[in-house]
Amino acid sequence: MEKKGFIEEFALFVSLSVSMIGVGIFYAPSIVAKYVGPSGWISALITGVEILIILYLIYKVISLNKFKDLTFILTSNYGRLIGKIVAVAYSILTLIVLALSLRTFSEVISMYLLKNTPTEVIIATFIFIGMYLSRGGLANVVHFNEIVFWIMFVPIGIMLLLTLPAADFSNLLPIGGYPVKDYFLSSFEILFLFNGFSMAFILMPYVKKRKKIKSVIFKSSIFVTIFYIIILILVSATLSSVQTADSIFPTITMLQSISSSSGILEKWDSLIMALWVIFYFTSFANIYYFSSIILKDVFNIEDVRISSMIYVPIVYLAAMIPENIIDVRNLRFNYLRVGFIGVLLIIIGLTLAVSLFRVRRRSVSEK
Repeated sequence: MEKKGFIEEFALFVSLSVSMIGVGIFYAPSIVAKYVGPSGWISALITGVEILIILYLIYKVISLNKFKDLTFILTSNYGRLIGKIVAVAYSILTLIVLALSLRTFSEVISMYLLKNTPTEVIIATFIFIGMYLSRGGLANVVHFNEIVFWIMFVPIGIMLLLTLPAADFSNLLPIGGYPVKDYFLSSFEILFLFNGFSMAFILMPYVKKRKKIKSVIFKSSIFVTIFYIIILILVSATLSSVQTADSIFPTITMLQSISSSSGILEKWDSLIMALWVIFYFTSFANIYYFSSIILKDVFNIEDVRISSMIYVPIVYLAAMIPENIIDVRNLRFNYLRVGFIGVLLIIIGLTLAVSLFRVRRRSVSEK
């Protein structure tokens, strides 16, 4: 059992940020460009507002329930049976989405970094490393987030600056000009890639200064939104909107535009991928821990080490279902988006309504 009140403000900020930014950043520009061309940054801005609202609602749910753990909140509001069913459904659905993102990531690694390594080996390696980190508990995951945050964002910030000479910002024109519906549909696609916000349920009950949570939520939402906006703008400025939409991984294509006459930056894309391995693993490990701890609490498993082992074959099999990366992005997986949002509405929207009702009824009875 983790001790309450050990997570500092910065630890919460970096944990939320790295959990939400994952492998989706590689192909998000391509998905968004199909809807709104070079105006994807507007969709990212809308997504930023959505994620801020979602995190704030999660905070309200947790605060109304006296900062208890998610499983306790669900069983208290819906009863033990229904609460546990909802918790397990959310855990498994999040894990399946994670498995599909892992399959995408493994394909990226196979294409650009480990060309002779079977996809199965890459997937299995990441699952076991993620399981190992989860076994150390929430404190280990949070400390890992604090370390890797600087390792990732400082080099990537420099790399993005180096793409500027190849950028043509006239590609972003004209601004707007697409149906409003398309902006919201594409923002939904980005939101689906932000599934790491689920970690807020696990992190917030253990924050030391709970009055600071709302400001940290705002800062992390702004940070993630700005990061996505920068990526979408630079990709659209470096490539045309048509190239972006047709490319499987436009972000990598953009980063490959970095060159140096001195030859110092030879194989620069390999360095990008090596750093992104750490970045993706951080997102993967956080979400894997989230699902493992939910399973532990639902079935009263003695240790998260056991629950993290139970999910290993499930993640592996789910990641191997698609035949290739095109299958991952195929419409046949759209039901996951519907299911994910549906469960999210129950866990956040309905739980918030029930919690408010219970609090008000309790206050009336006390009078």
